[in-house]
Amino acid sequence: MLADPAAQRRLLDVAALDMKLMRLRHQAANLPENEELKALQAERATLTGQITEAETRRSDAQAELDRIDRDLDAAKARQDRNQRRADSGEVADQRALQSLLAEIEHLGGRINDLEDTELEAMQAVEDATTAHTELTAQRTEIENRMRALLASREKKKTEITEQGRQLMDELALTRKPLPDDLLGLYDKVAKRTGSSGAAELRAKRCGGCGLELDAAELHAIAAAQPNTVVRCEECGRILVRTDESGL
Repeated sequence: MLADPAAQRRLLDVAALDMKLMRLRHQAANLPENEELKALQAERATLTGQITEAETRRSDAQAELDRIDRDLDAAKARQDRNQRRADSGEVADQRALQSLLAEIEHLGGRINDLEDTELEAMQAVEDATTAHTELTAQRTEIENRMRALLASREKKKTEITEQGRQLMDELALTRKPLPDDLLGLYDKVAKRTGSSGAAELRAKRCGGCGLELDAAELHAIAAAQPNTVVRCEECGRILVRTDESGL
């Protein structure tokens, strides 16, 4: 293929812009906020599970406390009722009175046991409530950090998008005067390499893959006409000759 040397040199501008665009895309896909958000999402999920467990413990503890309170109220009511009967003298039979007094004593022990158990249940409710509150506060803090990271990421994405738009406009202007066949070859090579389709031959090395050309290849390139499009044997890129090529 033949192409004006000036057009070939202009390919270096196209390649530079393509590389800038590629770096922008890589930057957009690898923003530090992404990893931080991923870690925070995992931490939030763990906290959500712990909050659910704490809520279950609190609910169970509250249900147990409610049951104890019902039993305690019933025991106290029965004790008061029995005590009034005993104090009123309405129970004349001694055996019946002794049985009533024994039940009153038993109820007193039962009430003492229930009151001790009630204290333990109240402590369990308080502990579960405290754990639930602390875990919820931690999750709220994480969610606040996530919102800040999302805002930061969105801002960076907007900035990158704008930079990309400007580069695309500049790239279109840079490509416009170039012949179609030269651009077609450049695009074909760029697609295969995944980066750029041309590189400067500088100090006997390909600026794309970094390969140092051997003497025979350098001799062939030096002997080629300035408008001859030469390629790197290693990566296939269009080699653009300049005063720094070392030919």
